[in-house]
Amino acid sequence: MAASSAPVPFALVLLRLGLGALFLHESRQLWELGVGPWIVEETAARVVGAPAWYATFANKVVYRFPELFAWLIAGGTLLGGAALFIGAAVRPACVGVVLLMANALMVGPVAEREYIALVGLVAITCFLGNAGVRMGADAWLPGWLSWTAEGGGGGGKGPRNAGPKPGGPKDA
Repeated sequence: MAASSAPVPFALVLLRLGLGALFLHESRQLWELGVGPWIVEETAARVVGAPAWYATFANKVVYRFPELFAWLIAGGTLLGGAALFIGAAVRPACVGVVLLMANALMVGPVAEREYIALVGLVAITCFLGNAGVRMGADAWLPGWLSWTAEGGGGGGKGPRNAGPKPGGPKDA
C-alpha cells in the first residue's frame, strides 16, 4: 500500500477540528471587539524584541498600514478556522495558520509563546498528515485546491482513505 493511500488517523481529524474551532472562536472574539488598527498597533512595543529583519519589515510596511494588516489577520483567522473546521483546503489553511503563528511568535505576548508554538505545531501536523481527506471536504476537492498529489481526496470522486471494504481486494 502506498504511503499516500494510508488512512488518515481519526486523531488527526480531531486535531484539525479542534484547531478549526479554536480559530473560529478567536475570530469571533476579534470581530466582536471590532476589527481595527489596534490589533496591529498593540504589537509595536514588542517588535523591539523581534529579529532585526522582522522589526524592519514591521516598521516599514506593517505599521504604515495597520488597518490593512488588521483585516488580513482577522480574515485569515476566520477563513483558516472555517477551512480547518470543514476540512476544505486544509493544507493551504495550515500554511496560513503557520504564518499567523510565526508572526505571533515574533510580536505576541511573551506569556503566550508556548501556546502559539503549540498551535503552529498542530497546524504543521495537520498539513503533513493531510488531515482534510478523512471526514473533510478535501475528499471531494481537486488536487490543485487541496494541495494533494492524487487530486484531493480522490480527484473530486468522494472520500478517500476510508480503508479497504470488508471482503474487498487487498492492495498488492
